[in-house]
This record gives sequence, C-alpha cells and structure tokens, in this order.
Amino acid sequence: MPRWPVPQSFRTQLAVVCAASLAVIAVSGILIRDVVAETESRLLDEARRQCEAACRELALQYRERAVWGRDALESLPLGAQDLSLRGLALTVLRSYEGLQGGFYRSNGAGVLGLAASPGSAASLGPRELEMVSSAAKLAGAGPAVVTGWQEGDLLVAVATRLAEGQAAWVLKRVRGAAGPAGLPRRIWYGALVFSALLGIAAVAGIWLSLRAGVSRISAGLRRLEEDFDYRLEAIGAEFGEIARAVNRMAERRRVLEAELRRQDRLAALGKLVAGVAHEIRNPLNSLRLTLELLERRWKKGAATGSEIREALAEIERLDGILARLLAFGRPAPADRRWQDVVALARQAASMVEEQARRKRVTLVLSASGEIMAEVDGPQIVQVLLNLLLNGIHASPEGAPVEVRAEHWGDKICLSVSDRGPGIPEEIRPHIFDAFFTTRPDGSGLGLAVSREIVAAHGGSLELDPAGPGTTFRVVLPAGEARP
Repeated sequence: MPRWPVPQSFRTQLAVVCAASLAVIAVSGILIRDVVAETESRLLDEARRQCEAACRELALQYRERAVWGRDALESLPLGAQDLSLRGLALTVLRSYEGLQGGFYRSNGAGVLGLAASPGSAASLGPRELEMVSSAAKLAGAGPAVVTGWQEGDLLVAVATRLAEGQAAWVLKRVRGAAGPAGLPRRIWYGALVFSALLGIAAVAGIWLSLRAGVSRISAGLRRLEEDFDYRLEAIGAEFGEIARAVNRMAERRRVLEAELRRQDRLAALGKLVAGVAHEIRNPLNSLRLTLELLERRWKKGAATGSEIREALAEIERLDGILARLLAFGRPAPADRRWQDVVALARQAASMVEEQARRKRVTLVLSASGEIMAEVDGPQIVQVLLNLLLNGIHASPEGAPVEVRAEHWGDKICLSVSDRGPGIPEEIRPHIFDAFFTTRPDGSGLGLAVSREIVAAHGGSLELDPAGPGTTFRVVLPAGEARP
C-alpha cells in the first residue's frame, strides 16, 4: 500500500485544505442545484397534469350544463350565478387533492364559482389572482399554463377557454417545492465523498506533522531546562524557524545571565560597602563628639574617665561591625544574653545627647523599673540609635523625642516617638526598602538594617500610622528568664 506524503510546509498544508474545502463546496453546490432542478421539474409536471385534467373536466361539466340552461344561468343575478357555478366546481374538485378552481369572466365579473378541494384554502391571494387572470386571458384553443413562486411554494395555474371572454381555471400550490428533495445521483455523491476524504487526509497530514514537530520542540525545551548549553536540532519547515529562534534565545539567555551575575556581584558589593559605611558612620560620630567633649573638659580641668570609657565602647562597636563584615555570607553567631532593655535604651540615648543638644531637642525616657529580655545588646542599641537619630532630625527645635519601654503581654515594646511632620502616606510603603531615603545626606540603610536585626530576634519593627509626628515600635519576644 503506497504511503501518502506528509506536507512539510504549513503553506502547502493550508493550500491542500483550502482546495479540498473548495472542492466540497463546489460539488455540493452542483449536486444541490441538480437535485433542486430535477425536483422542480418533476413537481411541475405532476401539478400541471393534475391541473389540466381537472380543468378539462370542469370545462366539460360547464358545457353540458350550458346545453340545458345556459340562458337561464346568465339571466340570474351575479350572486346566484356565483353560487351555482361554485356547486359545479365543488362537484368536480371533490375528486382531486390540493386544488382550487372556478370560472373567470373578463367583462368585469372576474372570478366566479371559486371552490377548493378538501384541505385547500377557499380564497385567492393577490399573487394567485394575478396568475389566474393571466392564464384565463392566454387560454385559446388549448389550455394555458402559468407558473410562479411565492415564499418557496410552486404555483401552477391552468385555464381553458369556454367562450368569448369566459374560461374555466384550476390552480395548485405545491408547498416547499424549493427544498432539495429527491434521489441524488451516484456520481455527485461519489465526488462529494472523495472530496471529504481528501480534506480528512489533508487534516490528518497536518495533525501528524504538527504532532511530530511539537514533540521534538518540547523534548528540546525539556533538555534545555536541564542543560543551558544544549541547542535544539535542525528541523524542517516552520518548526525549523521555531527551533532556531529557541536556540538564539538560549544563547542570548546565557549571555544575559552572565551579565546579570556580574551586575549582581557588583550590586551586592555596593550594598555591602554602603551598609558598612552607614554602620561605621554612627560610631565615628559618637567618637568624634566624645573626644571633642573630652578636649573641652580637659582644657577646663574637669575631665573624667567616663568620656574615655564611652570612646572605648564605640571602638568596640566598630570592631564588632568589622567582625560581622568579615563573616559576611556566613550565619552570624548568636550573642544574646538576659539583660535590661531599659539600660540599653538609656545607653542609646546617651550616645545621641550631643546631637539632641545641638538641635535643642529633649530626650525623654519613659520606663518603670527593669524590663528584662534575652537580646543581643549592641544590636538593639544600634536599632534604637538609628531610630533616635531619625527622630532628632525630624523634630522641630524645643520638641521632645520620647523613648518608651513597656511590657505587651509576653512581648516587649520599645517605641521612639517624635513631634515632626510625620511620614507622607505615599512613601510609607518604601521606608524599609534598602537605599530609599528622603534625606540628602542619608544612605537609606538605617531602617532596612534595623528591621533585619529585629527580625533576627524574632520580633518586628513597625510604623504607627497614627499621629501626630512619627512613632516606630520595636516589638521583641521577652524570652524565658534564666536562674
């Protein structure tokens, strides 16, 4: 059995399908036209023979009656003539089916004796009356036949001349004659079947070609997911273009990924450097302010050892920051101890006293007694320091910045509030984003780093949306007290 060639081009496949479809349409049109024409011819012949037979019998009955009383009939009033002729027509049409008949006079009387077979309408429409009139005027030595269509029905009118200006007529309406009924011819059915098979074969070829191409492309894509260096094999026709496009995309992806990895390394390095610079800047500022204060007191002879201890503490904090930098990328060792967070808040406030004094801002610490928690002290001090510096910067002169420490059930809340203008609604979703800042001299890392520190403690750093001013809350788990 020979194998049918499978088209390799979508254009060829589409052309085959179109050709098959056009062939089916053409053959179907020819077949339907032929069947309709044959049906119309057969129905017309049958209707004409029936109408001619009925019209001959109607004319014969009229002539026989005219022999015995024609003058008497014509002397009657027109209504009586119509009634008498209707009885005559009913007698004749009773033996037929679906016919209307009667008599026609061209002297102005028109249709007389209108009657109908059982199941037919006993009235004439405008179109039917026009056909009856035309057939009666055309009737001569032989019967006149007039045919026409009305709303898909075939109308056949036959008239036979009785005398000058008089005729007998019969009309038949064949309903649905325009429908394609009748026996189809074998040759047209054969052509229709062949065209349908041709279309099916073309569709099957397209399906097989698509299935094979899609399978090869899918297999190549699955391989490409695992091996970025893999490239799809060459495929014919349109799938070849898809395979080449996928290969170009894979090559472009490899180049872009290499570029993105390089940019990610640079971005990570830049973020690291910016974060370290931001974290080191605060201890350096504290060192500078402490040393300036120590110098002023030394000149006055009032120097104490507290300034030196504060400077040493800041140096230790710088050392801790550098230690975390060296451990970047590795889990930070936990250094949490059970300690008083109020003391940590007091330590953070003492570190920013000089900045508050220069801004003429009052620092207020609200807490009752000790509030113990298991935390990393230097990290919590760093968080409070960032929040206090932001509050001092946002506060107007003479306004207070309050640090409040309190219990919230099994949690501890450290809040920092200022009386500044507050944070605009449109930028609140971004305040914890790294490098986002509204200050010309800010780095945008203070709140981001602080939130990460608090999250590492199992807590949260939140912005209170209520005013006035701005309030940040550091919520920490209290932990379990150790003996």
